[in-house]
Amino acid sequence: MKRVLPFLGWLIALAPLVLMLTTEDSSAQVRMLRQMAAFLLGFALPRVTSELWILLTGRWGGKRKLSVMIGTGRVVAEAVIGGVLFQLRALPTAVLIHWTVARGRLVRLRLWLSAVLLTAGPAALAWWFWTSGWSFAAWGTVLALLLRIVRGFRDPYGFGSQLLRLPFRPSSVETASEAGHLATAGLLQGRFSAVAAVVDRMEPADNPGITRAKLALGEGRYAEAEERARTELAEQQHPGLLVEVGLVMTGAIVGAGDSGALDRTTALSRLLGAVGLFDGDPATLGVSVPALIDLARWEGRTDEAVALGFTQRGLHRSLIWRAESSCALAAALGAAGRIDEAREALARARKECPELARIALVERQLADWAAALPVEVR
Repeated sequence: MKRVLPFLGWLIALAPLVLMLTTEDSSAQVRMLRQMAAFLLGFALPRVTSELWILLTGRWGGKRKLSVMIGTGRVVAEAVIGGVLFQLRALPTAVLIHWTVARGRLVRLRLWLSAVLLTAGPAALAWWFWTSGWSFAAWGTVLALLLRIVRGFRDPYGFGSQLLRLPFRPSSVETASEAGHLATAGLLQGRFSAVAAVVDRMEPADNPGITRAKLALGEGRYAEAEERARTELAEQQHPGLLVEVGLVMTGAIVGAGDSGALDRTTALSRLLGAVGLFDGDPATLGVSVPALIDLARWEGRTDEAVALGFTQRGLHRSLIWRAESSCALAAALGAAGRIDEAREALARARKECPELARIALVERQLADWAAALPVEVR
């Protein structure tokens, strides 16, 4: 069913266009085109205004920015500006901002007022569309606004929860300490040394367990990383954080298996179990879980591992997981005997996250694979 829904979505989106092209009445064609364009414009406005509002006034509204992602697809350029990771992606379709709740005076009230303004603005715009005769634009704006409220109601930090739940349950939103914000930003930027400098000052609300697990993974302490991840898996309730726990656990198992800390049979069994914890469409997991590249390599599906590695290249927001993906691709290429390409992938991993311990591990693997290749006699 998950594969059918996107297809039906495209059909629904194309249906007005097909109807417009097949009708013989040119005036009806123009009218339908205008209606469709107006609806899409109205639907896009609440999302665009929301991200621009956070970008310009985030700190006033209780939000402290971690990253700003412009577009979707592969990263084509990125930079850290003012402690915030900015990424430009291949398809300039949207702006997505990730943030933590900043500490400060009346921060929860400011967070709620920001949500109210982000509701009142599009609502007023929808009313203006309606009274101006742009009814389709008004319906698009209203639908987008309702979807944002419904989708974000269960998440304490989602838009709907900020708007409707926060006034009655202020404790549902935890503020991040300075150390917690710096650690999260450091992990996104792949700076393990910066994380290590503040991790001991993190508070319980900052989820220090996940941070310590990621730090252990990045520094090559794979047994500790897996143990901490399993502890977090048993205690963590937030779905988004559970995904991060799964990424740490699978990455730690791969590191232990490739380094020899675990024999390959045991490591493969553990990796299969850990991968089974991810809930989602296999195609989606294939572009979001670096360890699936290694799983295919371990199972002898080398060509599939290489294909998965190229598919994931440049997609991950966090530089840690992007570098893990590049390392996995390098290992897959090395196992396939494509040593020069493997070294290019490893150089990319070193550029993305130079402090990642796995880079040195894969470098040793490539040296072993290169030495095992037959010598060409001329």
